[in-house]
Amino acid sequence: MAFAISTTWNAALHNNADAIVGQICELHLKNLELSFNLSSQIVQEFLTLKEQGVIHIHSVHNFCPVPDDHNRLTFLPDSFSLSDTDETQRIKAVNLTCGSLRTAKDIGAKALVIHAGRVEMQQLTKKLAALYEQGLKGSQVYNELLTQMRIERQSKKEPYFRALLRSIETLLPEAANLEIKLCLENRYYFREFPSLDEFAEIFGYFNDNKYLFYWHDTGHAQVAENLGFFSHSDYLKRYAHKMCGIHIHDASGASDHQPPGQGNLDFRMLIPYLNAEMIKVLEIHQPATAAQIDKSISYLTNIGIDG
Repeated sequence: MAFAISTTWNAALHNNADAIVGQICELHLKNLELSFNLSSQIVQEFLTLKEQGVIHIHSVHNFCPVPDDHNRLTFLPDSFSLSDTDETQRIKAVNLTCGSLRTAKDIGAKALVIHAGRVEMQQLTKKLAALYEQGLKGSQVYNELLTQMRIERQSKKEPYFRALLRSIETLLPEAANLEIKLCLENRYYFREFPSLDEFAEIFGYFNDNKYLFYWHDTGHAQVAENLGFFSHSDYLKRYAHKMCGIHIHDASGASDHQPPGQGNLDFRMLIPYLNAEMIKVLEIHQPATAAQIDKSISYLTNIGIDG
């Protein structure tokens, strides 16, 4: 399956699908993942381009489209949480995710990538990252903050995790009805679900449901390893058998979403865990240029990672 690219790269630069796709086509790519910053109108324009054979949509990122009462340029996939203990807000997240599943079905995608919510606790990942960038990893202040984060997350986790399970329980019948794979992504922030072990808890709880999958994010996994949360390779070793797709981007320290080959991630480590059926999405952010992305595709191909 040829490389796809997430529209998160350039969607904020344009007001319509034609312009977004026109820039992407300069990379000789026509396979896309629809990102979370698209209005209903732009999604409809993508549908037209898909029907014309201009593009193929392999995956969709929750929430897509952005709710009509929100600004697509400020809306985030974490604006509503599937693990919210406020039932009104949790149900809103579930309903919007059902809408994204329908988007995926309508546009011919195979998978919906979701953020699975979070433990409501202090947001300390950026503070830890700042210490890391100062060269303080392994210092007393660094280790104390890391321990504090682990203790606080574990002590507050349970009600949010149970809320997440209720949300997934509602979503899976809809995913099955629409024949869309519901994919849980490994995340950047320590407070977010699922942690390395929580993927196993979720898959076990739902008896390895055939519509529930793992989505690997290379940059997030590498940052998790750099900061001392989890090992990158452990995600792959434990969940490759459940992996539907992958977000491919590079990382340096605590910074990610860079063009592959520009950071410090060893992409060769991925090769044993990939296969031809997996959806491979370049999830690269601005200010990356088309030339840098084109170079990244050549780099990946040269080391043995084909789209």
